[in-house]
Amino acid sequence: MKKLNVKWALLIAMLTFMAACLFSDKIQREVSANEEIPVEDITPYKTPTGDVKKFLGIWMSSGYNLQPQSNNYTVVDSSTTLRTDQGRSFWTTLFTITSWAHYQWYETTDGTKWTEVSRKNGGTKKNLTVTPTEVGTKYYQQEVQWYMAISTPLAPTVYSKVAAVHALDKHVSATDIEVSVDDDYIYNYESEITTTSTYAHAKVTPSNFTGDIKWSIDNTDLATIDEDSGLITANTRTKSGVVTVTATAINNDGTEVSGSTEVTVGGGLEDQTVKAGETAKFELMGNIGEFDEQEDMNYSIRWFKEDPITHQQSEIEVGNNAIAHTTPKTTLNDDGTLFFAYITVKANGKTYEYTTNEATLHVLPDGGPDISLDDTLENKTFNNSSDNSTNLYDVNSDDNVVFKTTITNNSSSGQLKDATYTLPLRANTTINKVTLDNQELSDTDYEVKKDAESGEMTLIVKNINLGIQKSADLMVDITVGSVNKRESYRSIGYLTGTDDSGGNVQKIGTPRSMNLTTNKLEYTIKDIDYGSIRPIGNDKIIFRQNNESNWPDNIMDVDDMRRDKTPITLSVSQDSDFVSEDSKSTLSGHLKFFDEDYEQDLLTGSAIVSQTESGQEMTSLSWKTDRGVLLELDSKKLNASGNYETKLNWVFTDSI
Repeated sequence: MKKLNVKWALLIAMLTFMAACLFSDKIQREVSANEEIPVEDITPYKTPTGDVKKFLGIWMSSGYNLQPQSNNYTVVDSSTTLRTDQGRSFWTTLFTITSWAHYQWYETTDGTKWTEVSRKNGGTKKNLTVTPTEVGTKYYQQEVQWYMAISTPLAPTVYSKVAAVHALDKHVSATDIEVSVDDDYIYNYESEITTTSTYAHAKVTPSNFTGDIKWSIDNTDLATIDEDSGLITANTRTKSGVVTVTATAINNDGTEVSGSTEVTVGGGLEDQTVKAGETAKFELMGNIGEFDEQEDMNYSIRWFKEDPITHQQSEIEVGNNAIAHTTPKTTLNDDGTLFFAYITVKANGKTYEYTTNEATLHVLPDGGPDISLDDTLENKTFNNSSDNSTNLYDVNSDDNVVFKTTITNNSSSGQLKDATYTLPLRANTTINKVTLDNQELSDTDYEVKKDAESGEMTLIVKNINLGIQKSADLMVDITVGSVNKRESYRSIGYLTGTDDSGGNVQKIGTPRSMNLTTNKLEYTIKDIDYGSIRPIGNDKIIFRQNNESNWPDNIMDVDDMRRDKTPITLSVSQDSDFVSEDSKSTLSGHLKFFDEDYEQDLLTGSAIVSQTESGQEMTSLSWKTDRGVLLELDSKKLNASGNYETKLNWVFTDSI
C-alpha cells in the first residue's frame, strides 16, 4: 500500500511539475507578446508592393521610389515623419493619366489588427507625422490608389513596407552618420527616359537616434535637395559637375554630427583621355537598369562620333544596342573627336528619345610633337555661380566674353612652325580685339570668315611659331550678338602647323560653351475648354475637358531666364462674364480657383496661383483635374445654347 501511495505521490508530483512548466511557459509567452516585435516580423495590412523597377528613367513597374524608414525613433510628445514617394508604371500611367494619388495609412500594435489612421491625424496624406503619447511601438503601412473621384476595384494600388515608430522615454544622441544615395549619377536634361533625381539616405549611429536629420547640398545651381526627404533633383539646363550632399543629425542638446557623399550631374557621357595607341571606352552613366530584361519594349542605342573640325558625324556600333563604345587603338588624329549616344524607346505607339551630351576624346602623344592647348572662357559682364573655365551660363546680348588659349610646345626637340589657330564664333559676334602674348594683332594678322547660310563666323590667326618648351597666350575679346531665345553655342578651337621635318601637326582644343538666355521670363498659356453644357441640370462644378490643360501637362509653360530672380507672384482673374458668340446671352456661371484649402471667385477678385522667393526660379504651372481654374454654374438657371467665351487675366508682379 505504501508503494502504491509512493507511485501516486510521484505521479502527482510529475503532474504538478508539468503544470508548473506550462504555467511558466504561458507567463513567458505573455511577457514576450508585450515586448517590442521586430518590424520585419509584423504581419502587414497588405503584402508590400516593393520598390519600383526602372529602365533608364521609365517606371517599368508600379511601386515605391522611397519607402518609409523601417525603424523611426522619437520620444513621447515629439513628432517623427514617415516619408514616401511612389508612382505608377509607364503603361499604367498611360491608361490612367487623368487620375491622381489618394493616400491612406493604417496602424497596428501587433500586426493582428490594423485600423485606418484618421484624416484628422494625417492618415490621408502622402507623408505621415506621428506624435506618440506614451512609451511603446506602433507599426504603420501606407496604401496608395490612383483614381479621380471614386475608388474602383480596378484602380492602380500599391502598398508600402511596414514602418515602426518607437517612442522612448528619453532622447538618444547621434555619434556618427553615413550618407548614401540611390544613384550617384543623375542627368541634367529632362526627358521621359532620363533619371533626373535620386534619394539620399542616412545611416545614424546609434540606430535609435531620436533627433532630426536635415539635408543640404553645396551647389544649388547644379542640383537642389529637399532638406527633409533627401530628394536630390538635378538642374535641367545641362549644367554639369559634382555636388556634395550632406546630412546633419541634430541632437536634442544642440550638438550636430554630419556626413556627406558626392553625386555627379551630367548629360550621360564623360570625357576620356588616353595615350596614342590605347583604346578609350565611352559608357552610358547612371543607373540605367537591365536592358536585356525589357522584352515588352522596343529600344535602340545608337552611337555616333563627330569630327571636331568638319563636324561631320558618322554612326558606329551599328545594330549592337550597346551601353558602351570602345574605340580602336587611337592615334593623334583622333584627338578632339566627339562621341554621343542616341537612345529611343518605343512603347504603346509612342516614341521617346534622348541624345546624350557630346564627350571628348583626348589623345596624348606617345613620342613625336607634344603640343597642348589650355582653353578658357570668361564673361566679363556677368558671373553665374555655375560658370567654370569652359562653360558660361545666362549669357545675354551685348555681354563681353573673352576666349583665352595658351599654346605650349612641350617637346624636348622640334619646333612648331607656321601654325594657324582657328576659332569658330557665334553669328553676329563683334570681335573687339585679338592679342598674342599681350600684343594686339592687326587685321592683317588674322582673318574672319562668315558662313553664308548660318552666319557663323570663323576667326583664323596666322603665323604662330613656337620654339622648344615655349608657349604663347592668345586672347580673343568679343561682344555677344542678339539673343532671342534660349540656346547653347559650342566652340572648339584647333591648331594646325608643321614641325622641323615638315610633318603635319594638329591639336584640337577643349569645347567651350555659352548657354545663352534672353534675361526675360517667357511663358505660353493654353486655352481651357469646359465642354458642352446643357441648358439646365448641370453639375455645379465643371472640370476642364481638354486633357492638355490638366496634369501632367502644363496649363502654362514658363521659362524663367531672368538673371536676377527677385520674388515674383502670378495671379489670375476673370476679365468679364461668359458671353455667347452672338453677344446676346450671358452664362449663369463664373470661373473659380480651387486649391487644397483655398477658393476664390475669379469674377470678383484674383487668385494667387504661384509665387517664388528670392533666387528661386518660376516654374511651369499644372493642375490636377479637380484643382485650378474650374467653372462654377448656377444649376438652377437656364442657359441658352451656344458657345460662350471669356478671357483670363494672368499677371506677374514683383513680390516684396
